[in-house]
Amino acid sequence: MDIARLYNGHAVTKPFTGQTDFHFDCIVVGLGTAGAIAAISAAQKGLRVLGIERLTCMGGTGTAGAVLGYYFGNKGGLFESIDDDSLALEKQQIYTPSRGINAEAKKYVLEQEALKAGAALRYDSTVTGVLLEGMMLRGIEWFSPEGRFTAGCSVIIDATGDADVCAMAGCELRGGRDFDSQAQPYSNVYVYLDQGKVNFRYTDSGYVDPRDASSVSEAIISSATLRTHLRPVYEKDNRMLRIAPLLGVREGRFIEGEETVTLESFLNQRYSSEPVFFAYSNADNHSKDLAFESEFQQRWTVASSMWGYNFTVPIPIGALIPKGYDGLLVAGRCLSVDHDMAACVRMKRDMQKCGEAAANAAYLSISMQLSLRDIPYSQLAAALHETGCLSAKDEIRFKETLSVHDEANPIVQWVTNPEHIKRGLAGNKPGLAIWSSFLLKDSIRAQLTKWSAATEQEHLRKHAAFALALLDDEAAAPVLREMVREKDPFVPKTSRKYNQVRGYTAIFLLGLLADREIVPDLTSILTYESGQWTYGDENKEFLADSHELYFQYVSFSIMALARIGDSHLDCRQEIINGYRTLLGRSGLNLSVTFKGSTDIKCDMNGKIRKVINETLQRWNAEVEMQ
Repeated sequence: MDIARLYNGHAVTKPFTGQTDFHFDCIVVGLGTAGAIAAISAAQKGLRVLGIERLTCMGGTGTAGAVLGYYFGNKGGLFESIDDDSLALEKQQIYTPSRGINAEAKKYVLEQEALKAGAALRYDSTVTGVLLEGMMLRGIEWFSPEGRFTAGCSVIIDATGDADVCAMAGCELRGGRDFDSQAQPYSNVYVYLDQGKVNFRYTDSGYVDPRDASSVSEAIISSATLRTHLRPVYEKDNRMLRIAPLLGVREGRFIEGEETVTLESFLNQRYSSEPVFFAYSNADNHSKDLAFESEFQQRWTVASSMWGYNFTVPIPIGALIPKGYDGLLVAGRCLSVDHDMAACVRMKRDMQKCGEAAANAAYLSISMQLSLRDIPYSQLAAALHETGCLSAKDEIRFKETLSVHDEANPIVQWVTNPEHIKRGLAGNKPGLAIWSSFLLKDSIRAQLTKWSAATEQEHLRKHAAFALALLDDEAAAPVLREMVREKDPFVPKTSRKYNQVRGYTAIFLLGLLADREIVPDLTSILTYESGQWTYGDENKEFLADSHELYFQYVSFSIMALARIGDSHLDCRQEIINGYRTLLGRSGLNLSVTFKGSTDIKCDMNGKIRKVINETLQRWNAEVEMQ
């Protein structure tokens, strides 16, 4: 048997010749949102469970992190009874009343449920190594105030959020978007007393690498001292209680699993028929530099403005099993999804379900003496149906989110009737019709071509061109060029917020089409000043002002120009000249604000330079190879 530890971010394996101090059936590392439920569920199944937690409580984001409410997610499962018990405890007036879930009560209930089920808990403890035999996990090493210990086990559930155990084991990991490995912004929760009740508020505060200690330390300090938190005066009716000690990290490392769930495969209607839970939300990406996201995410969020449409995603057990390994599961946001899908599959309800699913899989693997890959799905699903983690009502569905109160949101179906699609394209909420056209492919192409020539109906003509462009049809280009040249300010109403301006959406689509004719217009945009732009959308959450609108035009233009230059060598010099003009401008100040505040700005000059430098290096390398 070997022991593997991380040194400078790399797994180093050495022979393990000693004896383990303890032995358990299942070890859960990380007792946060997913891990707390995993430990309780596994112990309730009769397994001997050890829970390791670096903090001093269970519950993670929903307790120590002070995110007291739920943002969508699918209901049902063990966590529902935990929440009910927390509410009942609050009503005994033992704890200060709270909006949403009472964090202090939930800490207590989680711990008591774990202990009652027989789980052993170790707080203030950090896993420092893993025991392996080849690709089989056999136990862990951890360090605590009492010393360093080892424990053997049959199954480890990595619920650290950042796949720390998987990293030590040498599993294949990835994280962030392709362009710059950037994850979503983190938040820092401000807890205050609101008319006698504990309440919480948070704003996005920046970007953090949860795997880097110095990055996390800097984020904790800098976000706590922002004007949104550290104020000169605190009003009596808004009395500050504390700042949460746990950052609201939305995204870290993902495992490469036996199965991977991606936004592209899901929206192309390819998904698992054997789910262990259903996740439910919109693709809630908080980043505002969308031009640097994946092409497919932009097709959904930019071209169609479908950010605010919720959907249920079936998650198979293979997404919880690191590829090639046994005796190891993950629970929580480090499961095998891509960056695009992670914006949906991360909500607290769903991560608690993920913990319950992992615990049941561990139980079946141990009790049936089977590899995790070989446990019978029928028995796993039956166990999850018993608690409501899976339900006969679960199905793939889409909802138009008019409100965060989900019961008020209507279920929608993709449109197949051409007349209904035409009506949708002609309105101010065209997203559903645009994406329905994308799914219909060639069967709707002729009608879209006809509608894009309907000069008397502006919305129909322009939105039909969007749909055509998503089908990679160059017939859309003339109408798209028109929108760019007039800097079309129209903002659709498809989503309740985060809709995208038609003018720069057209730039994105012309880039997909590699349209050479638009090059002079795009290079011209790079010479403008931000003060020349006006922004009329009443919803300021995505674009706070004209400066942010200008950044969108610049970022989408440089990305489109890069795509066009990749396809048309004879356009490259003109594009290079445009790039140099932009970078040579004195006082260039491109930035965006973060969601929830106009006080916090993120400098975008570095990302603009990164795109341009990488594009020029790629083109220079091609010339040298010729």
